[in-house]
Amino acid sequence: MPENPQQPFAPSNPRTLRNESVFWFLGGLLLFILLIEAGLRLILGLGNPILIQSDAACAYLLKPDQDVHRFFVNTHINHYGMRSDELPPARQPGSLRLMFVGDSLTYGTTRVDQRKIFTELLHRQLPALLHRPIEVLNASASAWAPDNELAYLRSRGIFQSDIVLLVLNDGDLTQPRSTLADVGEDLPSRRPLTAIGELWTRYLRPRLLHLTQKADAGDQSAANAEATTRSNLANLDSIHSLVAAQGARLVVVYIPFRRDIPQPAAAQLATLRSWTDANLVPLLDLTSAEAPYSATQITLDNGIHLNAEGHRIIANAIENSWPQLALGAARTATVAAR
Repeated sequence: MPENPQQPFAPSNPRTLRNESVFWFLGGLLLFILLIEAGLRLILGLGNPILIQSDAACAYLLKPDQDVHRFFVNTHINHYGMRSDELPPARQPGSLRLMFVGDSLTYGTTRVDQRKIFTELLHRQLPALLHRPIEVLNASASAWAPDNELAYLRSRGIFQSDIVLLVLNDGDLTQPRSTLADVGEDLPSRRPLTAIGELWTRYLRPRLLHLTQKADAGDQSAANAEATTRSNLANLDSIHSLVAAQGARLVVVYIPFRRDIPQPAAAQLATLRSWTDANLVPLLDLTSAEAPYSATQITLDNGIHLNAEGHRIIANAIENSWPQLALGAARTATVAAR
């Protein structure tokens, strides 16, 4: 049989080759983007920030029922917008229920794991000291002022707490009520569409373009500080009356910003002490617990919010002072942290 003549090699169509190259490039690019998106979500928790929500009473609060693992930190928000355990249907017999109310110092920020914030440390440490079950509630939100805190208590009550511990810093008395418009860009009310988008808009873009982010409302004083101070002292009056009317005891815990020790922390303490002495409310001043440490040792990068070590120091100081607070030997006495 005659052999088939060898067919000449037909070169590929250049347009086909180009289309195939584009297809594989786009497919590889898409796969790369999906892998980056998945890594940012699974490893860093981007795309799933802690959310706040608007509230008719206290302007805003942490959105209830959240469990978030982000930047290697766990945050649990219970059904009432608190960074603490879920409330049982009924009080455990013989238990002591403590309710901490405050701003971002009490909340602990999303950069400190829930198990390491001072309210949770006390939750675990106090039962051994008091020899009874302890329940700890943490009703707080970043940048809350006394007016926001009063509104939360008025609208939700004190949840049958035995002691309400109002945590104040040296900026609280001069801080007006915070609103959603005041709290800056670190408190989103909805999730971003993508983790990559959040990485760019919240972290890379401001740094690369040197954009100025909105200041934390909790770090700002009102233009009319004297009038705001009077208003906040009136808010403290209302908190005291509300707590007493519900059969509980109010304690004020003073945690000044470390960067403000000794001044202006001491000046704000004097105003606060005048109010607590006049109203027979125990004051636990934790200035002496913070003072031996530098801001870099016990706070995050702004000298304001406590890091894990700072929370440990505060928890230990409260625990060491607890016998004096519990006994309440003299309601006019200022309890100094040991």
